[in-house]
Amino acid sequence: MVALIPGMLVWICLQIGCEPPPPPDIIFVSQEVLLERVYGDKPHEGAYVCGLYQDKTQTVWLPHECRADDLLDQSTLLHELVHHVQTVLEMDYPCSAAREPLAYGLQAQWLLENGVEDPYAMMGVDDFTILIRSICWPVE
Repeated sequence: MVALIPGMLVWICLQIGCEPPPPPDIIFVSQEVLLERVYGDKPHEGAYVCGLYQDKTQTVWLPHECRADDLLDQSTLLHELVHHVQTVLEMDYPCSAAREPLAYGLQAQWLLENGVEDPYAMMGVDDFTILIRSICWPVE
C-alpha cells in the first residue's frame, strides 16, 4: 500500500490544484484498534472501520487486512490521503466531518477512472450517508 501513496497524492493534487505534500505515516492495526479509536469502548453492533486519518500526527491508520491489489482498499487509502492533503494545506472547514464530501467525491472519481461503474455502491454509501457523515454535530 505504501508504494501507492506518491502517485495517489499527485492524482489528488491534480484534481484540486495543489502541490503534493510529503506522505503521511501509515500504520496497519487490527480492526479492534480502529474501532476503539473511532467509537471508544462502545462500538455499535456490526461496526467496521475501513480507515482513519489522525490530523495531529498526520497518520493514516488502516486495517491489517487492507490489500494493495484490491480497488476498494486502494480507494480507502486515497480517501484518507485526501484528509492528509486537507490537513497539510490547512483547508478551512467548520468541523472535521465537513471534510468528508471532498474525500468521498474524489474516492468515487478515482474508482470511476479505474473502471468501477457504481463507485458509491462499491463504497457502501449514498448521498444521504455522506450528508449525515458531513454534519457538524453540536458537542455536548
